[in-house]
Amino acid sequence: MEKISQRDKQMIHFFRWIRQYSGWWYLICTPDEHMNADMMKQLIKRLAKEQLYELIFVLFMVHRKANFMQHISEYMLLEMITQNWKGDVKTKNQIIQEVINLLE
Repeated sequence: MEKISQRDKQMIHFFRWIRQYSGWWYLICTPDEHMNADMMKQLIKRLAKEQLYELIFVLFMVHRKANFMQHISEYMLLEMITQNWKGDVKTKNQIIQEVINLLE
């Protein structure tokens, strides 16, 4: 009997989730008027509960132009920088260098 890889197990879990929640899968993948902040919160909670973390970022990207998503990425960036800025000078320099690298 062939051993199933961890990645295959994850994909099977993912496919079963899609089958069980096909309507939610549609909402995740389709930017339209049916998505709102409350639905986004509900989907994020469900995806986190199912440990489908990658789909949370897919959800963010697909719906990035929705009015309720306008400032999420800016806020998240500032929050992450704030949390990491408390570190030593090396950490601060790494953050600055990463920004410089992104601009090249």
